Amino acid sequence: MHAFETTIDRIRREQDPSSRGRVEQFIVEVVRSLPNLTTKQAASLSIQLLEALQFADSSGSPSTSSPVMQAQDFNALAEMATDLEVRSDSEWRSFGFHPVESAHPLMVAIPQIEIFYLRSDVASEDPEATAPDFQENQALWRNRLGSATEDTLIYKEFTGPGNAERAIQMLGNLWKNGIVVTRNTRSKLGFCDVVNTPEAGDKPFPLMDEKTCWYHIQISEELGENQVPEIIRCVAEIFTGYHPQFWAGDPIPSGKLRIQESEAATYIALARLGLPDRTGNTAWSNSYISTHPLSPAFRWDVVLEASHQVENLLRGDTVAVTAFGDESAG
Repeated sequence: MHAFETTIDRIRREQDPSSRGRVEQFIVEVVRSLPNLTTKQAASLSIQLLEALQFADSSGSPSTSSPVMQAQDFNALAEMATDLEVRSDSEWRSFGFHPVESAHPLMVAIPQIEIFYLRSDVASEDPEATAPDFQENQALWRNRLGSATEDTLIYKEFTGPGNAERAIQMLGNLWKNGIVVTRNTRSKLGFCDVVNTPEAGDKPFPLMDEKTCWYHIQISEELGENQVPEIIRCVAEIFTGYHPQFWAGDPIPSGKLRIQESEAATYIALARLGLPDRTGNTAWSNSYISTHPLSPAFRWDVVLEASHQVENLLRGDTVAVTAFGDESAG
C-alpha cells in the first residue's frame, strides 16, 4: 500500500481528533468527486488542496478561517469538496485562462508531473472567456465504461430503477476475478464464501456458476435498493484482504474491521462509478460522518487501494486474472 503512504502520513499528522476526522472526510470526498483522476492521483491532490485552502496556520494547527474547518457539518464539507473546480494548467490555458501571481500549483503524476489549479487561482484577460461545466465533465467520466465490459442479464434481478442497465453491465465483469453472485435466503444481508481454490495458472471464465467459481457472493432480496451496494461491499471484502486474493503474489493481509473497511471502499467506488450510495445508516457511515476520526485499526491505505481495484473491475478496465498459486493466496 506504498501508493498511499503520503495520504496516511497526512491523516496521522493531525493530533486533534476533530481535525483528524475532518481531514479524513475531506480526502475521501475529494477522491469521490474526481473520477477523471485515479484514486491515487485524487488522494494526492486532496492533500495539496488542504494546503491550498489553508487548512493549517503558520504554526501547523488547523486554521478556523479555512473553508475545510468552516464547514458546519459533514454535508457542508462534502458539498464544498464536490464544488471544487480543479483543472490542469494545460486545460485552463486551452480555455484562455492562466494562473494568477498568487496561484497555488497542485502537482499530480499522470504519469509525468502535471500542474493543476483551482478556479480561484486562474484568470483570463478576455472577460467573456468560459470553460465547460466542470460537474458535467465529471459526470461523463463517472459514466465511462471500459471496452471490456460484459452485459450479463443474469444480474438483472439485483438491480432496481435508475442506473439498472449500467449496474448490470458492471456486475457482468465480476467473473474476471472468479466471482459469481446468486440470491441468498440464509441471511438478511450478503456474504462471500471461497468455493474453489484455483491452481497456479488457472483463469476464471465468463460462464462460471456458484459451483465452479472461486468466490460465491450471496445477496438477500430483503436488501431492496441496497442489493448492488451490498454486492460491491462483498467484492471489496476480497480486495481489503478478508478473503484470499488468488491472483496476487503479495496478497493484502486481513485487518480487524471487515465490514467498516469494505463498506468504506464501496462508498468511494460507488460515487466514482456513478452508482447510488447505500441508503440508511450503518456503523461505518455513522462513524465516518461524526466529528471523530475512525478507529486506529482502520486502514485507509488498504481501503483506498481496494476502492481503486473495485472500480477498475466494475468499470470494465481489467482482464481476467491468472491464479498465482496456493502458497501465496494468503
